[in-house]
Amino acid sequence: MGTPANRIDFEERDMVLRVPRELMGREEVSHFLEFLELESIRGRSELTEEDAAAIADDVDRAVWDRLRHRLEER
Repeated sequence: MGTPANRIDFEERDMVLRVPRELMGREEVSHFLEFLELESIRGRSELTEEDAAAIADDVDRAVWDRLRHRLEER
């Protein structure tokens, strides 16, 4: 049997994932790590969809209030 394509080791507080370099480039690995971080945050979050929608509405209103004058000047 050959060498496995990947390996996960646990060292104290770190998880070390080993994959062949040709599997992904640096930018792809960076995006993957960002995804993992966001999923971790999402998993711990107690924010409901309704809360998120209310925050999004507040942000939309704030952005519109700041940019409205630019469109009205045209």
